[in-house]
Amino acid sequence: MSTADRERVMSDAELIRAWVGGWAVARAVPAPVAVDGGYRLDVGLPGHRVRYVFFDPERPAEVVRARTEPGTWIKTLAPVERVRPALTSAWTVGEPEYPMTGPLRRQPVAAPAGYTIEVETRDETTFGRLLAADGAVAAHGRIGVTGDTAVADQIHTDPAHRRRGLGSVVMTVLADAAAARGARTGVLVATAAGRELYRTLGWTQHGVLTAAWIPEQPTQAAEAAPEAASAQPRPAR
Repeated sequence: MSTADRERVMSDAELIRAWVGGWAVARAVPAPVAVDGGYRLDVGLPGHRVRYVFFDPERPAEVVRARTEPGTWIKTLAPVERVRPALTSAWTVGEPEYPMTGPLRRQPVAAPAGYTIEVETRDETTFGRLLAADGAVAAHGRIGVTGDTAVADQIHTDPAHRRRGLGSVVMTVLADAAAARGARTGVLVATAAGRELYRTLGWTQHGVLTAAWIPEQPTQAAEAAPEAASAQPRPAR
């Protein structure tokens, strides 16, 4: 790997700053606001009103004491055993998540046989999709660029099209697009299953992220957003 391709080593604070900034761009939500030990994002979605992301594992306790509103989330760069003691019974704890970084570089990629690559850029976010022969979206993802870092987000392959390398193709498409815009280091937060894919692509894990949230009942979501009342949103990374 050349010097130009090598990712920049980040501190915990830099990692979280890069992730929340790029995540906000990729999700088209307001820019994060710095708080003590981390950041607040006003997401504004049913079940996910506000998100706090901490690089300092001591700070979630302050949010737990101060915030009791359903739809409040916290994510902390620490294992669950460090976070759980601060939580009350109102909070639900998610499965472990894994912050990762990887080098971004220009790299041509061809669509696998039977698929077509589709790329679209809106402002600082690039969307990559693989379309099957019938036009259905077989795999997709997005990447939000913020200077020399970019955050890959919502990488997904339809179950009917898995085990064909489509996730790797989408990631290569997104990395190429971000590198073309000057980004050199990619950041993402992976599930346990997704982590293995990113490792094969040269990404490196940096600790564990613990998520917790106060669930919002469907009636509460309906009052705030009637059009979204039919279903609770799935937890977002």
